[in-house]
Amino acid sequence: MHSIAILGAGMMGNVHARAYRAMNQTSTLWIVDPVASRARVLAESYGAVVASFDEVLENDGIDILDICTPTFTHRELAIRALEFGKHVFCEKPIALKLEDARAMEEAAEESGKKFMVGHVVRFFPQYVRVGELVATGEVGDIVMVRLYRGGSFPSHGIDNWFADKGKSGGVFVDLSIHDFDFLRKLLGPVKTVEARSAALSSERKKDSFDHGMAILRFESGALAHIEGSWAEPPGMPVNFGTFYEFVGTKGMITNSYERETTLRLQTSIDGKPKYSQENPIYFDPYIEELKSFIRSIEGDSEVPVSGHEATESLKVALAANLSAELHRPVELSEVM
Repeated sequence: MHSIAILGAGMMGNVHARAYRAMNQTSTLWIVDPVASRARVLAESYGAVVASFDEVLENDGIDILDICTPTFTHRELAIRALEFGKHVFCEKPIALKLEDARAMEEAAEESGKKFMVGHVVRFFPQYVRVGELVATGEVGDIVMVRLYRGGSFPSHGIDNWFADKGKSGGVFVDLSIHDFDFLRKLLGPVKTVEARSAALSSERKKDSFDHGMAILRFESGALAHIEGSWAEPPGMPVNFGTFYEFVGTKGMITNSYERETTLRLQTSIDGKPKYSQENPIYFDPYIEELKSFIRSIEGDSEVPVSGHEATESLKVALAANLSAELHRPVELSEVM
């Protein structure tokens, strides 16, 4: 059993608190948030204890800190926690700048503690299934990909921090990074990024774009089209949705939140067409993600998403931002 402190009582803090309680892996759960009323509400919902950041750092009985705060706070919180000898789970994106992400990696290495970043899409069943199908060669080599991820503007951010590109990184860094990370894991290193962005939503005053499109060229030769949006109208029947299409040399895998069938597989091997529809067994990806982190601690094994992995995915997102600003393709080597 572990004693875990969640930093941040917002949406993701709630998701993680619910997951920990469902896992029955905690002896005590602690909630830290600068807004005392938010901390109390979340603590009361999950039988947790409200505390300050300094209190959880100095409490030797607390072995895990789970960072669910806005991105611009990640570096300071993670490094301090690691210096105090805590294992750290940090929500994605790891940071806003590569120098901050690398400082967090270095702090983790020096501490000897586990440090994992929450790229949860790797744990969603429909994405896990894509990994399995690609690994077995059922659709051949992936040559082209299309992905969409989007919804209305994230109004839950305290002080509207998502609207400040200096605090959230914009839609590529905060949202599309999910798809950048999954594709990096699946297809390998990215070589170039060409992106464009726009400010489409007038619902909230913003100084950053809320809809973006990026074309990724991988070192393998594969191409991917990734679109991310915070500009869908609020109040729609579906608040958030995703779509993907993977085209391989032997077939296709498609998935959309708009279809009842979760996944469609079409292949043609030796001239023999095959069509199947699947609903991968559902499991809570957040529970699976946090379980994997705890297993890494207990077994002293590598975490599934290291600081280095998260930093490489951040680099792709930053390349997309740079390309959108310069209106030209950007080599990954340009992002330092």
